[in-house]
Amino acid sequence: MPKSKCRRVCAEPEKFCFVPENGTGEENRLSVDELESLRLCDLEGMDQDTAAQRMGVSRGTFQRILYAARKQVADALCHGKSIRIGGGNYQVAQTECQCPGVCARCRFLSDEKPKELE
Repeated sequence: MPKSKCRRVCAEPEKFCFVPENGTGEENRLSVDELESLRLCDLEGMDQDTAAQRMGVSRGTFQRILYAARKQVADALCHGKSIRIGGGNYQVAQTECQCPGVCARCRFLSDEKPKELE
């Protein structure tokens, strides 16, 4: 089986576990690259082509990552499961992305804290 291409993520998450009040005790796993796909499309509002370019993968690969992430999150929300973030095939970006558009939380914009989304 061919090795999958390493996915570029802007930064590792600050929080790695979310637990619902009165949850079931069950847990869903979300990889760091799956979280990045959600962040780029659903939080930053990027289209899939731009987000795929940002992560350094094809649009088809990006779409599979995104759909898998959305399924895990929807299952957790609908069934009271925790979400644990970790693992995946990714590397943290070492330089600013040269893609069109800049995400609101880009850590390469300045030395200031990331902008808060409104």
